[in-house]
Amino acid sequence: MFKHYASKRHAFKLFPTVTLLAFSLLSSLTAQAQDVKKQLVCDIAILGGGAAGLHTAFRLAPQYADKVCLFERENRLGGRIYDVAKNDHDPRSPVFGLGALHIMETQDVVFSLANELGIAYEPVPFNNDLILARGQRATDANTLRRLAYPLVDPGGETVLYDKLRLGPERAHVGRYPDFRSYARAVLGGDNYAFLADIFRFRGDFTYPLSARGYLEFLDEERNVCCTTSYPVGGMSEFIRRMEQKAVRAGVRIIKGQTVQQLNIAAGGYGRYQIITPGYLARANRLVIAIDAEAFKAVGGTLARRIQQQPQFQDLIGVKVVTIDQWWPSSWWQNVVPGKRAWSTETCVNFIEIPAARYAARQQVTRSVYQDDLPCANFWEITAQRGTTAVEDEIKRGLQSIFPGAAIPKPLKTVVKVWPAGWYWLKAGSPYSNADIAVWAILPLPGEQVSLVGEAYNPQRSTWSDGAYKSSINTLNALYGFSLPGQTASLQGPLPTFGKTPVQATAPGRHRP
Repeated sequence: MFKHYASKRHAFKLFPTVTLLAFSLLSSLTAQAQDVKKQLVCDIAILGGGAAGLHTAFRLAPQYADKVCLFERENRLGGRIYDVAKNDHDPRSPVFGLGALHIMETQDVVFSLANELGIAYEPVPFNNDLILARGQRATDANTLRRLAYPLVDPGGETVLYDKLRLGPERAHVGRYPDFRSYARAVLGGDNYAFLADIFRFRGDFTYPLSARGYLEFLDEERNVCCTTSYPVGGMSEFIRRMEQKAVRAGVRIIKGQTVQQLNIAAGGYGRYQIITPGYLARANRLVIAIDAEAFKAVGGTLARRIQQQPQFQDLIGVKVVTIDQWWPSSWWQNVVPGKRAWSTETCVNFIEIPAARYAARQQVTRSVYQDDLPCANFWEITAQRGTTAVEDEIKRGLQSIFPGAAIPKPLKTVVKVWPAGWYWLKAGSPYSNADIAVWAILPLPGEQVSLVGEAYNPQRSTWSDGAYKSSINTLNALYGFSLPGQTASLQGPLPTFGKTPVQATAPGRHRP
């Protein structure tokens, strides 16, 4: 018994020593784990390789040579510019977009970039669209109005949008909690329902959006017109060519590395610490091109300071599902009057049939483009059941839109869920779109950190145009560029880079 007690007492005495040894071992292993990470030092670190991040790197590359590094979580660049091929194993196989798809005639920044990069594009003149609502179908909004909305203002869509933008109640827009309540008050129930039904982007009328921010967007969007152009090689040609030029100029692009933490570094070269699964990097300046929804997952003291900013918290992302399908035949010929059709009566919602030669030859359609949240969730759940379930649901939806069509089984179906296809200011926000654009240039006073991307430029809520213009804001304000492309002067106080004031002019949405 005595020996047993002594044994226990001896073990008790050893416990602190064992604990200390275990702690030392754990600390050593942690240090070794950090040692395993590759060390990297950059003057400018760009986090995110979507359109805005890559464009920023591409522009900075000639001036800063090998002082720029870019981290991207995917094994590809482009973000929501994402083209896929019918044959994944053939690099020569043509591609079609799951995200950004085309350029509108007045989007001068994107056209200028296309010309600079040597990208060819094919214009497609406007065609009538097939619209289905309230059990009626028509190839233009006015005909649908007469058939299904007899009480709607005879001036139609244009008059109604002018009432929203230019009517006397706009001066009191701050009284309304969201865009829906403002639009219903100004237009009345039938007029509001008509606008919501004929507009293919359902989320604009169903998400809780700031009335002020949406009207500011409309002011510019009403001038986005008219002919659509499709790049030969897809929108990813922009990404491919910018990446080539950036790499040749010395930019270090590191793919497959999710940014896990952003911190203020302690001592040594580089104020900012970037932690990814494989890297421990430092930089003097940061350009954060991670969209707001994804950035919420980034840890670290510096990231949290941005996430806690009220401007950041007032951004709202719209969930979008896109589905591309390749077909054995062009079954839509002699069935679809134009190149697009949409409906309020099915979760297929919006189908686009390419008319430009490069894509038309592929016999491909974007069969689903859905941003209404219940339907977006429906497609995400259906995709979890497998490709056959998705194809069956799409066929049912298409058959209801085109009852006389003989729809074959597709050769390939690709589903993409975008947690935030684009961004708005949420209902109740005290900020304007321009306020957010100014804030994003230097969101943390005294820190050499900037936010770029469409998420931080809700005035141009698109798949690429807004992203490029956000990049231009930062390049012009902080890096001495004078790139054209802004459509209006940013209002509000100018940001400061350290103690030196910088001049900021606005970037200049028409979604695909």
